[in-house]
Amino acid sequence: MKIFVTGATGVLGRPVVKALIERGADVLALSRSDANRRDIEERSATPVSADLYDADSLAGCLAGCDAVLHLATSIPRASDMKKPDAWATNDRIREQGTRSLVDAALRAGSVRTFIYPSVFFMYGDAGERWQSARDASIKPVGLLKSTLEAEAEVARFAAAAPGNRGVSLRFGSFYGPTSRDSAGQLAMARKGRAIQLAPGHAYKSLIWIDDAVSAVLAALDRAPSGIFDVAEDDPFTQDQAIRALALAVGRRRLFRIPRILLQSVLGPDLRELLGRSQRVTSEEFKEATGWSPQVPDQSVGWRRIAAGANS
Repeated sequence: MKIFVTGATGVLGRPVVKALIERGADVLALSRSDANRRDIEERSATPVSADLYDADSLAGCLAGCDAVLHLATSIPRASDMKKPDAWATNDRIREQGTRSLVDAALRAGSVRTFIYPSVFFMYGDAGERWQSARDASIKPVGLLKSTLEAEAEVARFAAAAPGNRGVSLRFGSFYGPTSRDSAGQLAMARKGRAIQLAPGHAYKSLIWIDDAVSAVLAALDRAPSGIFDVAEDDPFTQDQAIRALALAVGRRRLFRIPRILLQSVLGPDLRELLGRSQRVTSEEFKEATGWSPQVPDQSVGWRRIAAGANS
């Protein structure tokens, strides 16, 4: 296959490109700088220069491509998240960038599959109840409205021609040995501390980064058009997650930095969002593709990260 990828140097894009190259795919990766170009070339993919927000610029790059993986994001640093304009670039990538890519893919004529990594953070608080795209209430805060716009563009691609597939994968928070956030949480836990982002009883569904990669590949190979949730098999409550993190670093318990102290860092949207209980199931995606996560819960995941940090 000939596949066009955005976000090829990101936390998800990097391992996805590696996996595609290992499978023998011809990977074209959007490059925005000389450093990105060198990085892409070193991984045996082909860097291409184009304007993500200009369909005319993209159309020539997509000629002959079979699929588009729109993996680009621009998540602001935690210290910047509450600034009014901090999410502007990410919103533009989701909205205008996805629209331009869909327009270019439809003009190219050869593209039959379009995959977008979305999130399920817009789901309302459901307590202990399992949630999925089939039945979850959608309550997006401002910073999540752009991802719903992106999903609508993916659906537009799917509806544009017979045989087109548009797949949006709603992921949980990424964690794993290549995640800087995970490394930071582990380092803090070794000092006996943890940040409590949600009430102790609230469920938070995560996804191991390599499992997110295998989900993208499964979607590329087998998923029908639609929106699918992708998360670990057994989501933990905040209490269970902090306990798993403590055990991974050999501690009986961790001191929890009170949530109220985060109010100076997080804006009201994020505080409200992070307080929700989201226990998400991936059963629909499993049934459609046969995908299954290798890391079923955070007890397994945090032990793996800690063991890697010690080796």
